[in-house]
Amino acid sequence: MAEIDVLVIGSGGAGMLAAVAAAEAGRKVVLLTKGQAARSGATATITGDCCVDGRTCADLLGLKADRQDTEAEFFEDTITGGKHINDRTLARALVGEIGPILKRLRGEGLRLGDPIRGPGHRTARGVWISGMELMQTLRKLMIRHDIKVREEFFATDLLLNDGAVAGIAGIDQRSGDIAAIKAKSVVLATGGGMMIYPLQTAPEELTGDGHSLALRAGAELIDMEMIQFLPCTLMNPPIWRGIQFPWVLGPQSGVRAWLLNRFGERFMSRWDPVNMEFATRDIISIACMKEVIEGRGGPNGGVFISWAHLPSDIIDFSAKWYFRTHMRGNWHWEGFDFGKLVEDIKKGRAVEVISASHFFMGGIAIDANGATKIPGLFACGEVAGGVHGANRLTGNATSQILVQGQRAGLGAASYAKGRQQAEIPSTAWTQVLDDLEAPLRRNDGVLPYKIKQDLQEIANLKVGMLRSEASLAEALDAVRALRRDALPRVYCQAKERRYNKEWADAVECRGLIDTLEATTLSALKRQESRGAHYRDDFPAQNDAQGLWNGVIAWRDGAMTHRARPVG
Repeated sequence: MAEIDVLVIGSGGAGMLAAVAAAEAGRKVVLLTKGQAARSGATATITGDCCVDGRTCADLLGLKADRQDTEAEFFEDTITGGKHINDRTLARALVGEIGPILKRLRGEGLRLGDPIRGPGHRTARGVWISGMELMQTLRKLMIRHDIKVREEFFATDLLLNDGAVAGIAGIDQRSGDIAAIKAKSVVLATGGGMMIYPLQTAPEELTGDGHSLALRAGAELIDMEMIQFLPCTLMNPPIWRGIQFPWVLGPQSGVRAWLLNRFGERFMSRWDPVNMEFATRDIISIACMKEVIEGRGGPNGGVFISWAHLPSDIIDFSAKWYFRTHMRGNWHWEGFDFGKLVEDIKKGRAVEVISASHFFMGGIAIDANGATKIPGLFACGEVAGGVHGANRLTGNATSQILVQGQRAGLGAASYAKGRQQAEIPSTAWTQVLDDLEAPLRRNDGVLPYKIKQDLQEIANLKVGMLRSEASLAEALDAVRALRRDALPRVYCQAKERRYNKEWADAVECRGLIDTLEATTLSALKRQESRGAHYRDDFPAQNDAQGLWNGVIAWRDGAMTHRARPVG
């Protein structure tokens, strides 16, 4: 392969735009993806909004919006929603740069719709957008700039020379070969780690690979306790489990559905009597779980959402003004036919729903240009932490991936310009080969599915929406025991190297363990409730102790945590 200036890992919106930005800066760019470009990653699940302040919506994008709404007000809402521990520099970039990026993408064919108001925003800022259309638009730009893509390549290790980036190692799942790829700079755009939980809204490839890869190489993670759970996902039938259709048909679209417990009480009145079901996701998720834990849930362990108070034609109308191209035919959405469910809803039936892991606010610590502590390593999108603080407002994820994708691509291109390619030390390469092939060499031990199963049970029962010192301490002991006792013994029954899912699962266990330990340790150290992090033993937000971010690092073979004041 020709010399690479910028190597991008991840093919969602952040990674694709990073690749485009670096190529437009004149650098040689290659994009690696664990799945397939423009078809995998969390961007594909975007079903509605990308936040832009009202004045920019009206003046720059020509959309129907509140011109009195400014970037300053958008910034204030983002910081307030994040409970004031956001990285201010990253947040200012998000609110200030998203408008021009959307204008450019619309010029490339991306369709935009007039904004709607989402929870936590004082006015309508959620510009309608389709994640699949966004990726196809970015794919056209990648083709135009002749950006090479290597699909179904699982990047597993960052390779350094004298502490700086020299390239990456990983498994080419098509050939079964372990390969090293040299690069002057690397951009991580690998998304979140939602698969540490058994119920999630995200694609299955989001296993914390980037968090783990960066951490083990010497980068830092920030606020890993801040994981957003999305309320109101489906429970049954099992094939629908975790799908967010009720949330989209209710609070996300602005339709005033009611959340009810087993007694028919609108329990959100105890948590946010003003906004009720239009409260932010962190509050709703915690409130729903409290109802279940305290014995007021439904028969399957969820709560109920109901539209019975609404005329049926209002429900029908929502498909025309909100869903737009997301809805195919008669209530067909994301490949499923929800027509029968909607008919039952219009007849007054409540739907039992549950919260699912949805988004990581925490992630790799970066500066304004996406740079990490490791020279030559950049990160963007959901794998990068800081911008959302303790809770992400709806629509800000899309703004994040586009703004940070562009910034990280430009930052990596600038770093690579005029720099000589570093060699990959042979000792580092030998160690990577040994580690990756070990599960194939072993003939007994612990199967990867069992480790994943145990991890998800630990996360679900002890590091979920309701946390305590006792549960978190038990979880930390349990996950460290898995690292010590199970991970060194993980093995594959299947020895075939090409498209060996069991082998990939075995390697993913390392990333999942790193991600869950970082989450648990961070949650244990934050002895307060703030945003998405709720402690039963510390149920109040404690501003008296000052505003701080939790920083995770890997030191002398162990994970460490320190608090640093919010900058």
